[in-house]
Amino acid sequence: MTESNKLQVLFWKYILMIIGFLLIFASVLKFYNPDQITDWKKLSIFSSIGIILILINTILFDRIKKVKVNHSRIIYSDRGIKKDKNWSEVQRIGRIYFIAPPLYFAKVDHKFILFPTERNFGYSSFGSSSMRVIFDHSKMGEIIEKVKNTYYI
Repeated sequence: MTESNKLQVLFWKYILMIIGFLLIFASVLKFYNPDQITDWKKLSIFSSIGIILILINTILFDRIKKVKVNHSRIIYSDRGIKKDKNWSEVQRIGRIYFIAPPLYFAKVDHKFILFPTERNFGYSSFGSSSMRVIFDHSKMGEIIEKVKNTYYI
């Protein structure tokens, strides 16, 4: 069984909340800066983006999970209950492109779950600042590609 990296799971669970709080904190500091005139447009944009990121994080927080996969099963924990599913019971599986480190999704029992791969540096990427291509070389990526080709095409 190949298991998701716990550090990456924590990274994906908390990154949007951290960025959101930093944007709100920067907006508050900008508001209380006595040396400059307050630019309300920038202040409202930064704080609105921060609030939106925090709301997105609250929606996605419970969907990001640590999973174990092999060629026939996917095992994950949902609200403390360990669920062991066969790949034929999974409605859809795929990768979210243009995000590094690679992040996968699966639709199981009409619920979407998100999960990272098992290695920190199991991918390679190249491109420019506006376009980037990411290749996943991890064992979990190979298993998911084989399962995807077997069950879903």
